[in-house]
Amino acid sequence: MGKQEETLGLGSLFVLSLVWVAAASGTGLLLALLAKRIHPGLSLVRLWFFYTLLMASLVAVVFLLGWF
Repeated sequence: MGKQEETLGLGSLFVLSLVWVAAASGTGLLLALLAKRIHPGLSLVRLWFFYTLLMASLVAVVFLLGWF
């Protein structure tokens, strides 16, 4: 058997990035809605932005740990 090289194609990376953005946005929205109920004076858009960035960053760290 020959040595197999594991590479991700451009299409696979595109699909992975779409799933990453959708999942981060969705969980960010859910966390923002929960935080908005606890702190009604805060802006939902800012909470959504904050939690989306937080979730995307956490997923990026998990991807990096899994890659190496």
